[in-house]
Amino acid sequence: MPPQWLERWLAAFNSRRAGTYADFVRAHIPTLVPYLDDDLGLREATGGFTLLRSEETAPREITAWLRDRNWDRFSKAVLTIGADRIDDLSFLPAPPPAGFTVRRRSEREALAELRGKLRAEAAGGRFSGAVLVAKGGTVLFREAYGARSVAPAVAVTAHTRFCIGSMGKMFTAVSALQLIQDGELRLTDTVAALLPSYPDTPLARQVTVEHLLTHSGGTGDFFGADYDAHQAQLRTPGDFVRRFGKRDTLFPPGSRWGYSNFGFILLGAIVEELSGKSWDAYLDAHVFKVAGMRSTSAVATGPNTAQPCTGAAETGLKPLPYYVGLPAGGGYSTLDDLQRFAVALSERRLLDAAHLDLLTRARIAAGSAHWSLGLRVGARNGAPYYGHGGSAPGVNADFAIYPDSDYRTVVLSNRGHPHAVNVADFIGARLPLGG
Repeated sequence: MPPQWLERWLAAFNSRRAGTYADFVRAHIPTLVPYLDDDLGLREATGGFTLLRSEETAPREITAWLRDRNWDRFSKAVLTIGADRIDDLSFLPAPPPAGFTVRRRSEREALAELRGKLRAEAAGGRFSGAVLVAKGGTVLFREAYGARSVAPAVAVTAHTRFCIGSMGKMFTAVSALQLIQDGELRLTDTVAALLPSYPDTPLARQVTVEHLLTHSGGTGDFFGADYDAHQAQLRTPGDFVRRFGKRDTLFPPGSRWGYSNFGFILLGAIVEELSGKSWDAYLDAHVFKVAGMRSTSAVATGPNTAQPCTGAAETGLKPLPYYVGLPAGGGYSTLDDLQRFAVALSERRLLDAAHLDLLTRARIAAGSAHWSLGLRVGARNGAPYYGHGGSAPGVNADFAIYPDSDYRTVVLSNRGHPHAVNVADFIGARLPLGG
């Protein structure tokens, strides 16, 4: 029975008609109905899946290893089978299978292939966003595709501001490392020592700045029913501390990695406590202005800002409200500003050499990659990189610096995961290793 459900789900997902998948979800996976628009966007971005293999990984559970039809991305889908339906379906990343390789191109070949791929995806309604490739301070590729709004449809430009989601965490990390560099903060300082108004909890007494920066404090997330019910009142780090500050840690601090949005809210609160400024005012003065990032902010301002949208072009994209930035992400930026950020890092204008090393050096294992004091440290087709991504409904972004070749890539999209990540993986796997 489980293999039959896999076959039925995959046939619906791969159907030429998006409505077939929507009908299948409503009839057979009711728990996914609230997320149907996101899944339709995923379906459109991937072009459907090729099944590589599958196995029953637990009673009434089947895991399928998949490859995108349109991209190099591999993933696995875990289906939990009920009596007469699929009770749950989740997607997880998966490494390429043994023997899979992507041939490195020359720089000119890689950029030409990227341009052709993006034009094809945009023409098919499968990509909307902006892409930059630079080598050091020289921009090699800077193009925009699709629309920044649904109705009326207004074209994206290379200057369009996009929500960058969790990519904003890297600005908060730089702020914390600046305070460490200035001697006002230490990696070993605890939340309790830094935030006198924080409730007296084991979390406050045990979690350190290092734990927060490396996502190893067990501080968890804040999204859920409580957040949804009070979202309008949650605007500052202090608001979040008052609402969520009495929580326990999810695991002993320092014992492992576990991505934490709440941990970066606490870093924002620490920046405010030590600097005497709001976290966003600190970023503006000490990060954005120093780097020359004139179009980056915590809120969606200005006429040329892309509107997040969900769903699929075939079934009709749906605009979403603009996100409000937090120390954990959700702000807005542009291709050029993120390249300016990369240049400012390399020129040691934001951090000195020792503290830049702390920002970019792998420190803790994090799934298939590692985490530094604020950044993801991984590899694409054998090329090491560091950077950060961002993802939410109607948002996908990727920022990567390849230290061995000095290539930098920025991909911003007003469509959800994996619209930007697919592009970042594509070019990261093809640019020459040594430049």
